[in-house]
Amino acid sequence: MSFLRFDQTISDWVIFAPSRAKRPHELRSQDGAAPAAAAFEAHCPFCPGNEATTPREISAVRPTAAGVSQWLVRVVPNKFPALTIEEDNTHHGDGFRYMGGCGAHEVIVESPDHSRTLSEQPVEQIERVLRMAQSRYVDLMRDSRFQTVVIFKNHGESAGTSLKHPHWQIIATPVVPRMLRLKHAVATDYFDLTGNSLYTDKLNKELLEKKRILGECDEFVALLPFASHVPFETWILPRWQQASFGRLEANRFAPLAAMLKMVLLKLHRGLGNPDFNLTIDTAGRGDDDKPYFSWHIRILPRLTTPAGFELGSGMSINTVLPEEAANFLRRVEL
Repeated sequence: MSFLRFDQTISDWVIFAPSRAKRPHELRSQDGAAPAAAAFEAHCPFCPGNEATTPREISAVRPTAAGVSQWLVRVVPNKFPALTIEEDNTHHGDGFRYMGGCGAHEVIVESPDHSRTLSEQPVEQIERVLRMAQSRYVDLMRDSRFQTVVIFKNHGESAGTSLKHPHWQIIATPVVPRMLRLKHAVATDYFDLTGNSLYTDKLNKELLEKKRILGECDEFVALLPFASHVPFETWILPRWQQASFGRLEANRFAPLAAMLKMVLLKLHRGLGNPDFNLTIDTAGRGDDDKPYFSWHIRILPRLTTPAGFELGSGMSINTVLPEEAANFLRRVEL
């Protein structure tokens, strides 16, 4: 039986068609059985020793031990940027409007190891990556031309990865993209009607129902949303209302890193190292202290391929109920 669920965060519907899918345990990536890659690749620009092949380093984390120069996390400009700081953001035209490609496009190399996935990294290393992501977010938002900063990670070819060495990307844009504007507008309308944060209310309801909760700690909750758009879509949300990832306090990075590791490791082991996209959704300029929105991490496994209906209608078809997916992942041993 098929049915629709309403995604309150974007005010749209998702079609659930379980009869079109394999059972959750059969949705394993074929890449899971692939042989392990080498920890170093001679021609990889992100591997240690090849630093001269990348644009000039923006930032890095290095060991504190004396005489040790090896980096732990490294940030460089994207060699093939979507947007660049040198461009202006002047608007032109009337009926045919356009503007300069002003922005920034950076890469966070998440470790020196060419083959070790983020799920396999120690919590301390994941924490370093998250802290660096926040540091770059805060620095980029100092440029008044940038309206929002999108932080994301692509894992695997079907998720858009072009270089295998594990990395994240950050793109600062001179406009707020439509999907982010929609999420913020929906959350604002909800707050105006109820006086509450949509994300806090949804989280509290999920915690009461328990069906889609994957894990929780004092600071964060991992869950599979009621109206998940793709099989095994997973969110990590703070238990308190906080609009901007840039405002996350220093003492909360360790529990966030532990929660992210747990989620990624369960997906890795349960689904055979699936391709996925990860994003940190956060409020844009001027809204970073507003009470209507909560920043959150979304992990979107790429187990199915959008086809004509999804592309033509803008609606998602999900073949796995989030309750079944959450129950499956809870049973995965770490």
